[in-house]
Amino acid sequence: HFFPHISSLTFLPDTFLPHTFLPFTLLHITFPFPSESSLPYILRMPTALPTPFPIASYCSSRAWGGLEMNVLRFLGWMRRRGWPTFLYARPDSVMFARAHEYGVPARPIVSDTKLSNFPQSKALAKLLAADGVRVMVFHQSHDLTMAVLTKFRRRGLKIIYSQHMHIAGDKKDFIHAFQFRRLDAFVTPVPWLAARVMERTVLTMDTIRIIPRGIEVDRFVNKPSREEARYRLELPQNETIIGIIGRLDPKKGQDVLVRALRRVHDADCKPHLLVVGAQTLHEDTGFESTLRKLVADTGLSDFVHFRPHQEQPELAFAAMDNFVLASESETYGMVTIEALASGLPVIGTDAGGTIDLIDHERNGLRFPPGNDAALAAALLEYLHHPDVAARMAAEARRDALENYSHERQCDGWEELLHRL
Repeated sequence: HFFPHISSLTFLPDTFLPHTFLPFTLLHITFPFPSESSLPYILRMPTALPTPFPIASYCSSRAWGGLEMNVLRFLGWMRRRGWPTFLYARPDSVMFARAHEYGVPARPIVSDTKLSNFPQSKALAKLLAADGVRVMVFHQSHDLTMAVLTKFRRRGLKIIYSQHMHIAGDKKDFIHAFQFRRLDAFVTPVPWLAARVMERTVLTMDTIRIIPRGIEVDRFVNKPSREEARYRLELPQNETIIGIIGRLDPKKGQDVLVRALRRVHDADCKPHLLVVGAQTLHEDTGFESTLRKLVADTGLSDFVHFRPHQEQPELAFAAMDNFVLASESETYGMVTIEALASGLPVIGTDAGGTIDLIDHERNGLRFPPGNDAALAAALLEYLHHPDVAARMAAEARRDALENYSHERQCDGWEELLHRL
């Protein structure tokens, strides 16, 4: 019907081209042309997609923050794409309690010490076998031993380390080398981290895969109006608002931003600041009290607005005019991706994974970590030149839509899973 002049067909089934995991069929097709007797063509025609199989995440964290949310989001997204997914977590953790909200079945497993890894790995292996899980993903370095032990107990199990945090120190000693070599894949979100992993472990690019984490970009592109967001968050309607989102922690740099805001006010600009976040669950560092005292001491109490963690972060982004990531060093920075997708002018620290997300003076601005004077200068650049801010914000949103959707993340994981 489509090729009425086909004179010959050659079928080569079950053949694989490089850089693809899909089986396909090669067709050697000869077309008669007036100027040439024949012209060969090769068409790649996918056959049936590989069948999804059960996968699981193991996470021993009791906290509730970016890492834990990302794990549940990922499992929920993959389940919606037809993959049977499971969570193995502590029964007293927030993750375990909230897994059902993401449509993910949760199984209880506890490993409080390295010694308890031995008996608990046996229990975990039994759960994996009962659920038919073929690939288990873990997300924290202190879960590495548990994952390796479980692999030995569950025949045929593949294990993947999905990186969320920096790998601290050198990990090339005998024990760590042995454990890292048991990994079937190591997934990291940005090239900068991949290079650091190769420096600090025995892993090579044969095992490392770069798969950027994604977000549901539509939530941030189609966010509430600024007026609605400010009304719901009880913020002033007609003021310029700079925003920062993250747990209240010295490493997140909220204090640096407060000091920078003082410098901006001294330069005769009077923007407000929205601080969204709370202290880490089960931890009381006293930083929130310290931060509030700094706000009072710098005379900014009428301009700084504290709001708790938001289950719908797009509401907070909708209320902002500019976004700042002031962390000492982020492994990746999902909040930065959300700000880019929200179409905000973004400023981030010149460190960690942020370097791969913010291209200085193209889709945002960067400043040295901890340098409140440099941050103030970047803020004033946006405040004094709204055309520059708008241009960079447009580039930021374009980058987010092209590179950081959750569909693209899941595509990368599906390819990896099928290769394994």
